[in-house]
Amino acid sequence: MPTTISQNVNKMSVKELQAALKFSESILGTIRECLLVLDADLRVVSANTFFYKLFSLTPSETEGQLIYEISKHEWDIPALRRLLEELLPKNTFFENFEVEHEFNSLGRRTLLLNARRMHS
Repeated sequence: MPTTISQNVNKMSVKELQAALKFSESILGTIRECLLVLDADLRVVSANTFFYKLFSLTPSETEGQLIYEISKHEWDIPALRRLLEELLPKNTFFENFEVEHEFNSLGRRTLLLNARRMHS
């Protein structure tokens, strides 16, 4: 009997996690600014629809890649690298960090970057 109860609880947990994931993805989809989620190794876990549309990318081209490798290394920006590798580990967040860069699909752009370390 305990095995059946345990299996039911595990199935419910998986369903609840899937529902929570779907809910959070739908929220991210409504954000009208670019959003990237990186793991501890600076690989893209996910991005929102606005990011994909603006930079003409797809999830398969982006997810799992180091941020510096996406879009044919277009995101290998020295100021961004310094920020992510040196400053972010020392601080829990930064806001409105200005980076200017030439993007193939967009031309010269000034980005205001915000980042926050997430703890699980």
